[in-house]
Amino acid sequence: MRNKALFRNVQRLLPTFEAAARHMSFTLAGEEVGLSQSAVSKQMMELENRLGQPLFARAHKQISLTSAGHRLLKAYSLATSQIIDALEDLIQEHSRQIVLSTSTANGAFMLLPRLAELRECFPGREIFLVTWDPQGIEPTGQVDLALTFGKPDFPGLTTRPLFPDILTPVCSPEFLEKNGPLRDVSGLLNCELLYMQAQHPSWVGWRQWLREFALELPKNHQPMGFNNYYNTIQACLAGQGVALGWLRQLGNMLDSRRLVTPLPQFLVTEDVYYLAWPADRTPDFQIELFEEWLTRRYGGAIPGFPSLATPFA
Repeated sequence: MRNKALFRNVQRLLPTFEAAARHMSFTLAGEEVGLSQSAVSKQMMELENRLGQPLFARAHKQISLTSAGHRLLKAYSLATSQIIDALEDLIQEHSRQIVLSTSTANGAFMLLPRLAELRECFPGREIFLVTWDPQGIEPTGQVDLALTFGKPDFPGLTTRPLFPDILTPVCSPEFLEKNGPLRDVSGLLNCELLYMQAQHPSWVGWRQWLREFALELPKNHQPMGFNNYYNTIQACLAGQGVALGWLRQLGNMLDSRRLVTPLPQFLVTEDVYYLAWPADRTPDFQIELFEEWLTRRYGGAIPGFPSLATPFA
């Protein structure tokens, strides 16, 4: 405790000591730190009294460092150098970092499975991925780029439309094997339907999807609900029921046959995916590389679905 108290007492005197030791002059040190020559001299005497030994050898109109002064200057210079290095690293990390914001589902199903490809879209930059539901815009505003479905509600953003999604039922092969094939859309009413509670107008749920095919959920039908799409799909993968599949997101699981599409019916969304970034500053990275990758990887035609389900133009 005594050493800590001593450090606190002498800490305020160290910048003046460093200036005096570097200039070998109390006068020049005072000009640098904004003190008079006499004030610098008094501070150095206070520092020496607290340390119990002289730091400067004083002669007529000149000073020099004692061995203790040399030790303190070396230690102070080393600590200052380490602090400067840390500050430079932090500044460089901030300038290299790109905060990319999206929804939990977009992050889990579209971005995380292809991190190596994602990093190639931002060469030489650190990516900090933030997920935020429902729409994928982290609300503090500290976002450089966002991938959303539906036009962002937040003001002050420049937006660029990408492509719509394709909605059709999905389930695990095990569920289909256990419960038999679905012969038409009406067969869904006999299945456990897994759904995400709508949190944004852009979200399409079972009721809206079924109405496109002139069907209504019975009043006594009690589907299993979740508060985010990631959990909905995890339940689907576990064979717990049929989910409404957003095929742009689920391409990896469809390719690996972890999920299948048991019916040919589908709905193309009216809303589309968007890229968004703050309108008040010009991005210092190429958005086009990320846009081209998203369009190439996720915006093309999906096997088994008609050509009308094409990217947004």
